Amino acid sequence: MRKNWKLLTAEYQDWRFAALAAFGVWVVLVATAPGMALVWDEVEYLIRAEQIVSWFRLVFDMADPDGGLNAFAESTIHNRWMFIDYSEGHPAWFAMPIAAGHALLNGLLSPLMAARVGPITVFSLSSGFVVFRLKKVFGTTAAVVAPIALLTFPRLFSHAHYATLDGQLTAWWLMLWAVDSSFHGSTRSRVWVGVLAGLTSATKFTGWLAWLPLVLSRVVRRGAVEWRWLFAVVPIGLFTFWLVNPPLWHSPFFGFISHIGNNLGRAVTDNIPILFLGQSYDTRETLPWYNTLVWLVLATPVLTLLLGLIGVGRCLVTYVRTWSPVGLDQAKRSTSIALVLHWSTLMVVRALPGVPAHDGIRLFLPAFGFWCVLAGVGAQSVWNVMPMIRREWWGRCARAALVAAFLATAFNSVRYYPQGLSHYSLLVGGVRGAARLGMEPTYWWDALDSDVLNWINANTAPGASVAFSSITPQNLERLREWGRLRVEVSNRDEENFQWYVLQNRPGLFNEVERELVKSAQPVYVNYAGRHRNRVPPDLRVPLVMVFSSAHYERAIVGMARDRSGGDD
Repeated sequence: MRKNWKLLTAEYQDWRFAALAAFGVWVVLVATAPGMALVWDEVEYLIRAEQIVSWFRLVFDMADPDGGLNAFAESTIHNRWMFIDYSEGHPAWFAMPIAAGHALLNGLLSPLMAARVGPITVFSLSSGFVVFRLKKVFGTTAAVVAPIALLTFPRLFSHAHYATLDGQLTAWWLMLWAVDSSFHGSTRSRVWVGVLAGLTSATKFTGWLAWLPLVLSRVVRRGAVEWRWLFAVVPIGLFTFWLVNPPLWHSPFFGFISHIGNNLGRAVTDNIPILFLGQSYDTRETLPWYNTLVWLVLATPVLTLLLGLIGVGRCLVTYVRTWSPVGLDQAKRSTSIALVLHWSTLMVVRALPGVPAHDGIRLFLPAFGFWCVLAGVGAQSVWNVMPMIRREWWGRCARAALVAAFLATAFNSVRYYPQGLSHYSLLVGGVRGAARLGMEPTYWWDALDSDVLNWINANTAPGASVAFSSITPQNLERLREWGRLRVEVSNRDEENFQWYVLQNRPGLFNEVERELVKSAQPVYVNYAGRHRNRVPPDLRVPLVMVFSSAHYERAIVGMARDRSGGDD
């Protein structure tokens, strides 16, 4: 009885610790969200979320007795749920946290902030699950370091805020790993794993790949597939996917086929070039097989990279050496190999021939989320070794150095805020060094922040307009609707704009833009971070440049001259 009470007390303390960690992550993300610029896809997904809210209002419309029934008609669902068979074929679950925030908080918060609270909450919740699992199996240091690594990984930190898919996919995938490695064999575990696997798949098409390490982790642990487990989890996962995707309610089979076709066909319909190590690749081309390893080195903070390497080694050694059939050692073994498999899945898939790639690490972001968890395991290993140093004061100094290194990592993340998507490791000299290597400095308009918008508003003549390089038109419309952009927007093919705003994404440059960057000096430049007076050398690469219409016209003339071979 006393032993059971101690176990319950320990379990309660672990959950309390995890809850505090999740709340801490939530506070940090909410506090920093208002400074984050509106990024490429957010308005598109906010529009879809607004349609979801309108559908739920129709369901619960008491004034119209037929409203609830009409809401479930196939035509109504098709019009209000723009997923599965709509456009690129995204599933619907990712939009529901966005819709919940919009429905509950719009009016209390700005429309963008209200939309972001849901995804932020999902990411924070996943951090709590990770903390609980790591503390129970590896130790307190791992549980503390993993969420810190997530928050100090600038690209992950940024995606955790946005009302988009990728941060949420990372969160649900992490939760799936944490829950799956916590329970084994019980009916409750099968239900929870099935539900979470279904929600992960329903967040983004890439989420279907989470099933692969889910099954493989059982094969490598036990040497065979647990067919009873599989026959229970798969139907629950598929039912969950169907349940949270109303477009499938009336046509589950053909709707699912459409979902697959829309997602697999995007490489043909959406050609999005990327600059990688100085060479431009379009969506129909394959990056070199080593691209994921290059991105791991370039995008990961130095300390997180090193601790992650130690964590991978620690997990593999644990799997090989720990053969105890019961107890904590077995839990550590199964958790370790599952962690490595979940991390490596997208690293391998993204490196396969024929897999389209763009937008930096965004399309395989969950791999970096798992790398941060591996960094927690690595930190625990280092922390455990330090007391073994012969001289006690050396051990204390080593532990202090580890803490100081994380403070330095956090400081470096602050230097990039709010342009975390432009972060590159100090190993390559930050974003400036990466640009010299031929990498894209930015890609998602996260540098179109309040500084740029305020400059445009203050320096555009009355009645004049502004043109932009490739950007989602809905984003500009919402910025004007929200009062953030107070000038007219023109098409860049028109001649009456005063300023041309160019995002420094060379992979998307047209001929005029390449000539513009080569021959003209911008009148305004925005760099990463909030550096008002002096920009640090490693950040001194423009992310957004503003040129005058005269610059743009001269660039057209220069392009025409180059085409004609320099003849007047």
